[in-house]
Amino acid sequence: MKNLLVANIQKHGRYAEEKMHTLCKAQVENSIECGWEPEDIHLITNFPFSFMGVQGLETALNSNCLRGSKLYGMKYLFDTDRVNGEVIWAHDLDAWQNCWFDEPDFRDIGACYYSQPKVNGGSIFWKHQAKYILEAVLKEIEKGEQREEPVLQRMLKDEKYKDRVTILDHTYNVGCSGFVPRASRSMLPIRVAHFNPLNRIAWDTHCLDRNQVGIRSIGYRLEKLIRKYYPGLETEPGVTPPIRERKPQ
Repeated sequence: MKNLLVANIQKHGRYAEEKMHTLCKAQVENSIECGWEPEDIHLITNFPFSFMGVQGLETALNSNCLRGSKLYGMKYLFDTDRVNGEVIWAHDLDAWQNCWFDEPDFRDIGACYYSQPKVNGGSIFWKHQAKYILEAVLKEIEKGEQREEPVLQRMLKDEKYKDRVTILDHTYNVGCSGFVPRASRSMLPIRVAHFNPLNRIAWDTHCLDRNQVGIRSIGYRLEKLIRKYYPGLETEPGVTPPIRERKPQ
């Protein structure tokens, strides 16, 4: 299995360059702590990056559909024969692996729903034989769609493709929206906790039981690593100390 991350810095994007470097380093170190070999971590960037043996694959990325960048990144891996037919786990930079897991059992594509039956594009598993579905999704995006998920929602439920898609347990993508039902329905320990560390409510929800339901989506190992890169994160819900990012190394 290959671990795919895409870091696409844009002038008006969500993360400035310094924040993006911090996020990429935290993700790389977390992946290695979880058991990945550096050569199996494919971080596709549009800027130079190297950390802990992981060399960023610098290439031009789609400039019109930032949220579709993972899909273009996956096409790049397929087109350059970098995955040798292995499963690709493509996930957002703020989707954090909480513990090691082997690839789940799925058809050609394995995706999770939100709390409602709507495809979540933030953590998806792809087999090599799904390349034709990927190409069909990208064709739709290139018609002018600015977001990835509405296209995935439409295409993966299409009669042509739905039999090739497996809806996975929520454990592979527990985010902030609908956190309680998603976390409550998940196999434990939760495999992937999806949240932005710089968002106080998100941190409270995933780490500090903001909802008071006795659910933590991240283990103490992952908590320690995230605090290393983002000093000053809360230790109690509702307390808002200043967040200081770790200085780039």
